Amino acid sequence: MVLRDGSQRWFSEMVLRKDGMCMSMLTVPLTQPFLALEQDLNARHLERPAVIRSLLVGLLARQHVVLLGPPGTGKSRLVRDLCQHIGGQFFEWQLTRLSTPEELFGPISLQGLQQDHYRRIATGKLPEAEIAYLDETFKASSAILNTLLAAMNERVFYNDGQAVPMPLHMLVGASNELPEDREELGALWDRFLLRHVVDYLKDPASFTTLLSQPAALPPLTPLPPQTVQAAQQAVTTVDVTAVLPVFGALRTALAQQGLTVSDRRWRQSIAVVQAQAWLNGHAAAETSDLLILQHVLWEEPDQRLAVAKAVLTLISPFDQEAQDILDDAKDAYLKALATPEGEERNMAGLAANKSLQSAAKLLSAVVKKAQDAGRPSQRAQEGLTQLQTWGDEILKQCLKISF
Repeated sequence: MVLRDGSQRWFSEMVLRKDGMCMSMLTVPLTQPFLALEQDLNARHLERPAVIRSLLVGLLARQHVVLLGPPGTGKSRLVRDLCQHIGGQFFEWQLTRLSTPEELFGPISLQGLQQDHYRRIATGKLPEAEIAYLDETFKASSAILNTLLAAMNERVFYNDGQAVPMPLHMLVGASNELPEDREELGALWDRFLLRHVVDYLKDPASFTTLLSQPAALPPLTPLPPQTVQAAQQAVTTVDVTAVLPVFGALRTALAQQGLTVSDRRWRQSIAVVQAQAWLNGHAAAETSDLLILQHVLWEEPDQRLAVAKAVLTLISPFDQEAQDILDDAKDAYLKALATPEGEERNMAGLAANKSLQSAAKLLSAVVKKAQDAGRPSQRAQEGLTQLQTWGDEILKQCLKISF
């Protein structure tokens, strides 16, 4: 049962004895099932924490997400796993150049035509979906495009001249490539507020874990629709007043690099920051909650690094410093693991181990500087744990030290 206590941040569950009798009422944060889902998805889908967080943010902010990447990177599986956990109607389709409106919006009613009505039978199709997943999104034909844009932007489906409201929370698109014809498909690309490039696994340890995962994982228990709706309502109550000046500063910083972001995208990004703040347990958005904008403000994939650096430098300079240290350490780690077996691999392992130890000292210094400045760096703290994991892998794989 959802409790509406003004903040919409709590819900209650009945705790049952083994004999089925009610023992008590347990009140827990409304964020808890979403954070539990995030943790579970991260265990199932390796090296995808930012993508998973963006999918949850998109769901809560009612914004759309696009995943770009080569085949076989697990894009479809990730979206299906998410939707399995979210109660309600899910619609999935793979588009081709020859796809017709009937595939997404339903066939024309022959009975309706006999009565001079051009009405589609949308049962089980996109107009009834709460979450939709369209693979190869940018193969959408011009016949589909206008109706799809109205569905994404206005949440309406025009059927026989009538604007029918759609329950759509979020549409997730996936593609192996950017849209070729930006003149025709540029508007569709713009409708995806959160954007990610998904690549194959980089870390050999993640690859090993992937190979050992069972083919069929246990099914997830779906969240009740009312829990999702209560969470979406709670997100809208998050106060962003204190961080609005940071939006302006970030806009200026990007403009200085020649990066222009549309006014509409800036306005829609408010909801994304609210959802991120809510998941982070903040009733009022904090500066750190704007870090999610690095996945919102780029237009071309080659702008991602510049946008991420601008966001981190402005919002969390200590996180940016920590990320630079980790990037160098990761290069040394991956280089050692890619070295062929033999003495050369052993030497590469020693060099990598030395680099990781040096990076740990630098990160510890960043942690202290951040704490002294009253701006703790979560990335630096997480990075120390990551360096330990990498170091253990180097000892096992390159130096053949067991522990």
